[in-house]
Amino acid sequence: MPAQAMLTQFNFAVQIELSGLGGDEGLALGGRKGAFSEVQGLEITMEPVSFREGGYNRGARQLLGKTTNPPLVLKRGLSLDPAFWTWIQRCMDGTFPLPYVSGTIRVLQADSTAADAGVWRFENGIATKVKCVDLNAGNAREVALEELHIVHEGLSREQS
Repeated sequence: MPAQAMLTQFNFAVQIELSGLGGDEGLALGGRKGAFSEVQGLEITMEPVSFREGGYNRGARQLLGKTTNPPLVLKRGLSLDPAFWTWIQRCMDGTFPLPYVSGTIRVLQADSTAADAGVWRFENGIATKVKCVDLNAGNAREVALEELHIVHEGLSREQS
């Protein structure tokens, strides 16, 4: 089975891009692509802040405080690109500067000629956990990555 055909069996494609913050020079080669069956953490939480204003007697004003994002958790996936694994290795090494990357998560359609159903972008991400599958010679359908956790500094949805 061709490599690109293997990646199309998953529902979500992930592409890693250089952040420009340094530390990601080793990722300049290849397309840095992976495909996954499940993505968690597409969430943005805005902290409410109550502000009591003098002369305003109807209650406290509600403002927005800091925004937080949980880690992205990519499950049951595969990457055939060596640059993707180079990035994970650089994150594990912990050498300075850290290999921050930005990335795109695309929801793939069953028909490969159709436009993506949804596209999310994350900024300045670092891999914090990689869990590979248990190897079992009797089950050849297992995938290479069970989980990949990416902490990041921001998430946005691209409008089509």
